[in-house]
Amino acid sequence: MGKEIEKLESIGFSTYEAKVFFALYQGSVMSAAEAAKEARIPRPSVYEILKSFCKKGICNEIHTPSKQLYEIIDSDILESKIENEIRKETSLKLSLVKSTFREIKHLHRSKRAAEYSTDVELIKGFNRSREVKFQDLIKRSKKAILYMNRFEGNVSDKLDSETKNFYKRGGHFRSIYEANGNFKIKINNEWQVVSKEQLIDLCKRFEKQGEKIRLSDNIPQILAVFDGNTVFISLYDENVPRNERSDIIIHNKRFASFVTEMFELYWDRSESIETFAKTIVNKN
Repeated sequence: MGKEIEKLESIGFSTYEAKVFFALYQGSVMSAAEAAKEARIPRPSVYEILKSFCKKGICNEIHTPSKQLYEIIDSDILESKIENEIRKETSLKLSLVKSTFREIKHLHRSKRAAEYSTDVELIKGFNRSREVKFQDLIKRSKKAILYMNRFEGNVSDKLDSETKNFYKRGGHFRSIYEANGNFKIKINNEWQVVSKEQLIDLCKRFEKQGEKIRLSDNIPQILAVFDGNTVFISLYDENVPRNERSDIIIHNKRFASFVTEMFELYWDRSESIETFAKTIVNKN
């Protein structure tokens, strides 16, 4: 009986409820005393459970001249009923989550103590918040994003929602990508290693979405500058696995200005997509 009780507990029954339920489920018509004996729980505990089961429609209460009896309802109806109740409860909770956070969102960090504020944030190792942090920086940007990046892993040409919203706000996005990389893009629903020609096509798709792009033979570090105020650096070292690297976020306008000047130097000595394409043709 232990395994069945555990499964009933996992769908929301308490231990005593699960034992009474299983006793009724296996038996036919039972009195409260019989249900308590079969379930092996104290008799006083069974009365409230049976009362609750009747209210929920899990079992029927049968009145006789001598005592009250209880009978579980049809198994298929019971399964459907419990399933619908779980769906309803889950839907209600999800709705409450959305409405609650919609109401309290403006209070997020509203009472953050000044002594805990920092101009440098460090994120190390495998951490989902790395991606979330970067998306949050895009979300907060209104004017301009400068980005130096080395493509790695699987790269999608689909525009994420935060970047779409950034463009809608009138933001400008300039990127310098390394022309030498080990990454894949999805072609005909299959991830394939990228050739130079496919890299050019990918960058052209990015440009159509609103991004201005240059290509460079070498990008020493992955970094981005947001609205000239915040710098994001993802420390790159080919000898360190991607999930063990560190990200640094620096909220300092003077440092952001310094990194912006460095970005402009790299921008000036990088090639446009058209120039890079001609170089590839000439080499072939």
